[in-house]
Amino acid sequence: MNLSDNLKKIRKENNLTQEDLAEKLGVSRQSVSKWESNQAYPEMDKVVQICKMFNLNMDDLLNQDIKEVNNSKQQRNTINKYIDSFLSYVTNTVDMFSKMRFSSKVKCIVEQLVIIGILCIFFVIIGSISSSLISSVLSFMNYNKVYNIIYSTLKSIYLIIAFVLGFIVVLHIFKERYLNYYDLSKEEKIEDEIELVKKDDEKIIIRDPKNSEYRIIGGLVKVFVLGLKIFLSFIAGFFFVSLVMLSVAFILSFLFIKSGILFVGMILTILASIVINYVILKMLFDFVFSHKSKKLRLALMFFISLLVMGFGIGMSLIGISKFKIINSSNDKYFSETEEIIDMNDKLEIYGDYEFVESNNDDIKIVSKTSKYYCVLVENHEPNIYQIHRYVKGSNDIMNIINNSIKNVNNKEIILYDDYKIKIYTNRENIEKIKNNIRTYDEY
Repeated sequence: MNLSDNLKKIRKENNLTQEDLAEKLGVSRQSVSKWESNQAYPEMDKVVQICKMFNLNMDDLLNQDIKEVNNSKQQRNTINKYIDSFLSYVTNTVDMFSKMRFSSKVKCIVEQLVIIGILCIFFVIIGSISSSLISSVLSFMNYNKVYNIIYSTLKSIYLIIAFVLGFIVVLHIFKERYLNYYDLSKEEKIEDEIELVKKDDEKIIIRDPKNSEYRIIGGLVKVFVLGLKIFLSFIAGFFFVSLVMLSVAFILSFLFIKSGILFVGMILTILASIVINYVILKMLFDFVFSHKSKKLRLALMFFISLLVMGFGIGMSLIGISKFKIINSSNDKYFSETEEIIDMNDKLEIYGDYEFVESNNDDIKIVSKTSKYYCVLVENHEPNIYQIHRYVKGSNDIMNIINNSIKNVNNKEIILYDDYKIKIYTNRENIEKIKNNIRTYDEY
């Protein structure tokens, strides 16, 4: 009697689990499981109910070998069957992912990406070999329009075939690797075939300890994860250095304590940046060393720090808007110097300057700088001059830093570089100098 086999085929053909069929028949799942394993036999009213439910003949159900249920019905409903199968595939996939732990999801996705990558490499190699063969075979056409049409057509056909085959292979491996075991875990709960681990939050891990078919994929996944961990270790080093620098910046920010709201904004921004750096470092550490931590707490710290940083930046902008901008027209901070150069037809002058047309027959170089800077007009070669602006000495560098801190606390911004060095001379001299520089550059 083929009732057990037929019942299992009917149920699977209609995309029903043992629990679904049991609910329709008003019995327990264990009863359906016993019927399918030939450990028990359903009552006659249940047999009649099954026949009516699936439009079957009782003799066929009990005595014949039903292949995927009623052949004539299958032929009429082929399209519907494929649509239902695809929808069932999608539904089971979504259901499985919703019940998997995060680490299992990542492993599954990485595994599929590795498979896709291997398939892409395989199809690219096959495509390259095929392309060379086709080019050799069609070489007598001398690459005319007919050749291009044939080549493009064959290439398109190959791409379609490769995509379809690759898609089918990925779906099949995914089904064999995960969905089949997930179905078993729902229906049979067979511990010796699948290790099913349940947590309080109903998340599951599906593993197949006996299946060694895909060990190469597991090895590739491990290599990928190891490489990712090494890369993230270098990234963590960058964030560690950043954390140290931010800590230094936090201490130095107290030098600007008199700047008012700008100081408060700086403190908030730096503190928020330190916390964000810590959260990122913590997440990288947990991933690299497979350490568990409370992700919700880290996420809350991250988003709260972003809000605090936003407030800090806003307060800093408000503080800066109240600063007084001082430019080179203020003689309190800037002094002006002049230097005269004799004009000749081969004169070349290099540097950051601008010409000002005047009645001078000679070259007058006028510069305006702060007391800590110096302008040097250096004569490299005969008729060639280079204009430099530089800090006078190391003591002046420290004075610049101290004065900059003092200026910020006084809510002043001094634009030291807003004044260009100016060269005063007549139009004829200006044109000659420009032509000489242009000629030198071309040479």
